[in-house]
Amino acid sequence: MDNLSYIAHQLRNMYPSAGPDDSDRALLDRVRTEVDQRFEHLASRVTILARGGSSPDPLHVMKHPIYLYLLARVIHERKLPDEYRLKDRLYCLNKALHGCSIYFKVAMPKVFFLNYATQVVLGDCTYGENLVVYQGVTVGGYRDKIPTVGSNVVLMPNSTISGTTRLGNNVVVSTGVTCINQVVPDNTIVFGSPSRKSEISLHALKDRSYLEYFIDTAS
Repeated sequence: MDNLSYIAHQLRNMYPSAGPDDSDRALLDRVRTEVDQRFEHLASRVTILARGGSSPDPLHVMKHPIYLYLLARVIHERKLPDEYRLKDRLYCLNKALHGCSIYFKVAMPKVFFLNYATQVVLGDCTYGENLVVYQGVTVGGYRDKIPTVGSNVVLMPNSTISGTTRLGNNVVVSTGVTCINQVVPDNTIVFGSPSRKSEISLHALKDRSYLEYFIDTAS
């Protein structure tokens, strides 16, 4: 069974269409080439994904969440007729299978990696290239304020980026840190306060291995 057939089968089992039996597959086929190209470009740059080949795989827990997002995103970008709400059902499928919440209206960078997508919520934000996201990360607006995340950023487990926060380039946000309405300059690692969750501590980032372990930035 090929990748799209597998996804169509997952949809039928979990979020069936109100339309004809072949309606999902017909729309998936319309975006397949573009989605495969985008995914293969992304996977070729992410070291862990490239090791097993850059093609999609519905049984690969790091590939499949990204591929499902891209399917819904391309349908949205191309404004294709979607009377049976395939975009929404792909989003729901991703959330149910992987605990991954990235709505198709959110513009993710061309190269990003979810180091396990469980409890990841990536909402409205301006995202830079080469983004690494660990499990439990939340990014999104707060009271109509939208954050900005620069390029070459790593968001460690259970970190939160919200409000008017601006993360510069080459930034690592450590585990459990909450950044609300903060400004973080380039080349910084962010730590939290053990006593006050709202406080952060900024230190010079001298080691790029956090990012380069996952993404080939030289390509």
